[in-house]
Amino acid sequence: MVVGRRFSSSVRALASAALALGVAGATVTPAAAVGQPGGAHGAGYRPVPVVYDSDLDFDDAATLLYLCQADKQGLIDLRAVTVVNNGVGTPGRSLTHARTILAGCGLADVPVADGSPDWVNEPPPEARELFEQVLSGALGDADAPDMPGPTSAAELIARTVQASRTPVTVLATGPLSNVSAALDRMSPRTLRDRLGRVVVMGGAFDVGGNLFGSTTAGFDNTQEVNMWIDPAAADHVLATVPRARVSVVGLDATNHAPITPSFVGHLGAQATSYEARTVHAIVTQPGMPELIGQGVMFWWDALAAVSLVTGQGVDYRVRPVDVVLDGPSSGRTVSVAGGTPQRVGTAADGALFEELFLDGLEGPQTARLAR
Repeated sequence: MVVGRRFSSSVRALASAALALGVAGATVTPAAAVGQPGGAHGAGYRPVPVVYDSDLDFDDAATLLYLCQADKQGLIDLRAVTVVNNGVGTPGRSLTHARTILAGCGLADVPVADGSPDWVNEPPPEARELFEQVLSGALGDADAPDMPGPTSAAELIARTVQASRTPVTVLATGPLSNVSAALDRMSPRTLRDRLGRVVVMGGAFDVGGNLFGSTTAGFDNTQEVNMWIDPAAADHVLATVPRARVSVVGLDATNHAPITPSFVGHLGAQATSYEARTVHAIVTQPGMPELIGQGVMFWWDALAAVSLVTGQGVDYRVRPVDVVLDGPSSGRTVSVAGGTPQRVGTAADGALFEELFLDGLEGPQTARLAR
């Protein structure tokens, strides 16, 4: 594949910005531990309902592929997939990519929707350009028409939570705009009884931020990108969801889960499932090996998903949290007296994550046979 001059420029810009800013790289109850699926896990199990909300850039796509396998293995029940349009993914195209992935996984009947086109702080357009080309290339859907969903993302999230007899877990790995709007559509009783955990990839507490690109001038890089794009939405979610039901997987944890060339090679050598093969295709698209080789790419979103599904890989501690809403530190997550107590990921086991992620993409039996 020939890489255009503008595309190559985007890769160089992202790499240099990340390097200049110094981007580096308690357990929770697993989704599968609420009960045990049939067979080896016992009878009478009901998989935990999950709604996945993201901005569907490259690592969100990898995360959705992992969740598809978790659904097929009976570890979760993927009830809905929603996309926020103010993140690093491309509006319209992100929803198309979600549909492509779900269809490839055999889960085309999972409802999808998008929403929240407006940002507070603009994500770098060069990142959108790069990751759109990566996903269109890996998924082969560049010519697929973009079609809006029948309802808004906020409405689909709220309706899915309200309709469930079992508390629904929401995994959010982009700006929290959709989730924040959905919470406003839920009654206090729904929040208390129908909304389970909210697992968020975002924030940076005791480490530096990961801002990058052409739109970040004037900020102090104490903030993580998802929280920075819509600080008010992040603040609303952390303050509204009942105490200790939010699990925040921030850079304190994800810095321990870099995407490494060795893992990419290992994945490629044994990928047999659609999900594993497609993740490998994503991380080997033009531009990606260069960024991975420079050590500036991480399994941000996948780490949050693995923690949700398995209950392993991330250490958590309850801390009172808040979000800075404006100024040079806009979007920074802080632990302060008077904040809302929520679960904060303080560290992660990168090697364990890689094992769990690979097993999840392939299915445990297939992954073990391949080793």
